[in-house]
Amino acid sequence: MPAHTSVDDRRRPPVPVVRAALMLRVSTRAQATAYGLDAQEEAGRAYVSNRPGWTLPPDLIFRDEGVPGTVVDRPGMRELEEAARRGRVDAIVVHNFDRIGRTGEAFWTWIWAMEDLGVVFVSVTQDIDTSTPLGRQQLQSHAMTAEAEWNLVRDRTQAGRRQKALAGGWPCGPAPWGYAIEGRDRRRSVLVVDDGEVSVVLKAVSLIVDEGRSISAAVGELNHLGLLTRSGRPWTVANLHRRLTSQSLLKGEVIFRNPVGTGTNRTKLAMAGLPLHGDSVTIPVPRIISAERARALSDAMEKNGHRAHAAAAVYPLSGRIVGRCGHHYVGAYRNSDDTRYYRCGGGNNGKGRRTGCRDPYLTALDVEESVRAEIVTFLADSEHVEKSAAALIKPFPGDIGKQRERVAGFESALQEKERAVAHAAADLARRPYLDPTVMEAAMRQLKEDVRTASMLLTKGREILARQMEREADAARVMELIATARAGTRELSETEWGDVVALLNVRVRPLGEVRKRSGVKCKVTDWHDRTGILVPDEVLVARWPAVEALMRSFFPRPQFARGAVCIRTQLNGILHRLRTGGLWDELPERYGSWQLVKDRQNTWFKKGFWPVLVGHLNSAGGGTRVRKEAQVPPLDITWHS
Repeated sequence: MPAHTSVDDRRRPPVPVVRAALMLRVSTRAQATAYGLDAQEEAGRAYVSNRPGWTLPPDLIFRDEGVPGTVVDRPGMRELEEAARRGRVDAIVVHNFDRIGRTGEAFWTWIWAMEDLGVVFVSVTQDIDTSTPLGRQQLQSHAMTAEAEWNLVRDRTQAGRRQKALAGGWPCGPAPWGYAIEGRDRRRSVLVVDDGEVSVVLKAVSLIVDEGRSISAAVGELNHLGLLTRSGRPWTVANLHRRLTSQSLLKGEVIFRNPVGTGTNRTKLAMAGLPLHGDSVTIPVPRIISAERARALSDAMEKNGHRAHAAAAVYPLSGRIVGRCGHHYVGAYRNSDDTRYYRCGGGNNGKGRRTGCRDPYLTALDVEESVRAEIVTFLADSEHVEKSAAALIKPFPGDIGKQRERVAGFESALQEKERAVAHAAADLARRPYLDPTVMEAAMRQLKEDVRTASMLLTKGREILARQMEREADAARVMELIATARAGTRELSETEWGDVVALLNVRVRPLGEVRKRSGVKCKVTDWHDRTGILVPDEVLVARWPAVEALMRSFFPRPQFARGAVCIRTQLNGILHRLRTGGLWDELPERYGSWQLVKDRQNTWFKKGFWPVLVGHLNSAGGGTRVRKEAQVPPLDITWHS
């Protein structure tokens, strides 16, 4: 028997089904592993369960662990955006709206991005639902209040730091090398010389100035003596160079909010290039070395050629080659023969004894050419290119077309509200008999509406500018890939570096290459560059003609300085060029390999080698020179 349904039940509209998603975020890892995320999830689940018709699929719970609220591009939000684009989300539940973002840019970027997809936000603790006009108005008020509070805290913090710096105190951050912070937990904290680190500083300076060592040699000596970095890790050339060129060491001062600083923690600058949160402050610190000693250090570092190392700073595969020991290769430079190469970090600075790293040095030119060839082959596949481009070019959240419409709407709304304020002011001026309290309240509300509209327009323009910037970047990516693919022009080193980064290239050497002296064989390179064949072995019957050629070229006879004749040495040279072996692998029948090598280099230096090769090749025969691979087989992968 069917269940009885009343007339009222049949007339009542069905409860709409709302597919909810939870967005959870905490700013620190400590919160993520403690109670923060779990508490948010529990409250969000309870909220959804108490809303009729609402559902929460298990795979629609997104987490951003340890991500500050000032960051826009967050992994969890990106995944949530993708789910919304697939039409799987109707409403996003947050514990509090500051979980979306603590700054206007982070907050409104995601509010509007989801609004473009028809998705609304609800807050568990604030009882705000953006699907209603009242909820949107409450949201605007909350956003303005939250950003004002965040700016106030930031400004107070920055002002306090500057005041501390002006007083000669240490405002924030770790102490420079050779110093320690005294009174860290008190209001007055200052930098003092750290006796433990000073011994390392002075030893490093002595190695450079007094012993005339290069920075690379100084690094090796410091690590050998166990005089390691503050963190207890071995020194690297780049790390020691940064420490030895610091203003605290060379000038006895530190610049707080230095506008020319570098690195991820550099001072934020305004449009004019000045520090965003206040003027720079120079903080004097106790000198570790005298001004005269500092000048001698600077002169010695410039003299030992470290700047030549920096001149070859284009290493597109640095950090992208993974050695068998698990460490990454980094770019390096050798002054002696002007060569760029890559070396495994697992073997640098004496770490090989601990890591067991035996990964070979890789000549930069050779490994980069191998990677470029693979990339060109990859780019020839249209389907792969399209997939890679789609994965690489992540647009700034939101629809740029709808954002343009939104900004245009904000501009019109602001103009309308400004006209309303002007009209109301003129109207009230004609009615002096009205209650002043009522007049003041009316004008205050109108001006607040103008302020809100102005804030929304400002944020809308900022986000539109970011979207347009990302769109321009995407166009550049596609142009760069298209150029590399078509080969219409030669890409510069920097552009190839961009392609490598865009494709997220990863390289893993699969074998070994035999260790060479590092000095290129000029004869091998000459044959390879010119394409001139290496002659066949010189038989006894042809030797009289070769001897006659030698007499015509050299004023003095050529003599062998060993137990073998010149013809045998010549055949040893040709054998090595045909086989691509190392000099010390030359078979014993050719005599001392050192003497054979000297013979070859002398003939080439004096210009006889091309003459001799031309004579020998006139009879026909010959083979291509064999250059042994300078890099092992490589496993090259990329993002696809």
